Amino acid sequence: MLKSWNACTQAVCGMKLLRKEGCFGMEGILQQVPSPWHRIEISQVEDLSDAVHGAGMEATQMARGKLSGSLIFSEQDGVTYSGGFIEGRVALRGPLSPDTLSLGLGLWLPGSSWHSFTEVKTGDVAIYHGGDEHDSLYAPGSVYAVATLSADQLEQEAGKNGMVLDRAALGGTGIHNRSMTPEVVTALAAEFSRIHTGNPARPGLGKMLLRAIINHLGRPPYNHGRRANTHLHARIVARARAYIVEHLSEPIALDDIAAAAFASRRTLYRAFADILDDTPQTYVRRLRLHRIRRGLATDRERACTIAVVANEWGISELGRLAGWYRELFGELPSETLAAFKQSESAQEGSTAH
Repeated sequence: MLKSWNACTQAVCGMKLLRKEGCFGMEGILQQVPSPWHRIEISQVEDLSDAVHGAGMEATQMARGKLSGSLIFSEQDGVTYSGGFIEGRVALRGPLSPDTLSLGLGLWLPGSSWHSFTEVKTGDVAIYHGGDEHDSLYAPGSVYAVATLSADQLEQEAGKNGMVLDRAALGGTGIHNRSMTPEVVTALAAEFSRIHTGNPARPGLGKMLLRAIINHLGRPPYNHGRRANTHLHARIVARARAYIVEHLSEPIALDDIAAAAFASRRTLYRAFADILDDTPQTYVRRLRLHRIRRGLATDRERACTIAVVANEWGISELGRLAGWYRELFGELPSETLAAFKQSESAQEGSTAH
């Protein structure tokens, strides 16, 4: 078993060496590892109140000596990722989040680490529902990573990966009965150790963590017969699309779409994947982006700013709008607007002649 953790232990030893050489920089100062990850060096027990970003837990130092290590965090696409390398024996207690899920992975847990009086080991996966008590004891050298997100978003991300991970499949708060495979854990541990040592993060590392957790906790959808499913899914999608189009300019909740389609959220996801190769949320955004593009072509809308047009269709964050729009149409909204204006000017010029 120890042989399978060589890469992880080497990375942890590397962190110890860097800390001794002073390569972490000034204590207690927020340091930004190249976007989008941030690192805080641990210099006192109070720093560990945010061992999971924003948690505000009660941290208790359980052994003499100065604490060290680092905490890292990143916020990407509505998911908060946290991680820690703790050199010291500490106890942490309190909810990780008041209303969202926290899914944790032990990347390197030396002996005598505990969660809720249950001994945990490297590769164990912890599930904490919003408001539930986290009660842990970490041994020196512990390394962990956590993804915090809503249950709806977890279900959506699982659907994108062809997996089912709803509330029933997820289960309650506690340690999952299976550990993650050593190969996956070792690879993730090496990548997270890079950030703890002040090196740039691998692009997409947060999604790698979330995908590994989803693949571990989730399950493939049941196949109850392709032909029967397709016919049922087509009717569900038809009802859902009718509701979406009717309410496109209003806030649309996933539960409302499911209710209008007479389906559970899980079945709604399956139906959209089967018929449209899409998720309900992505389909709603896709339609709104088309309405925005259409709006930029009209005389009335061209007199407005892009922000005004986007707000009419429920998209208020221009940064995200630009990214979504370019991903779908291959150009920015400003480029679409400029092209329509140029075309209009050319038509007016030809008419004048």
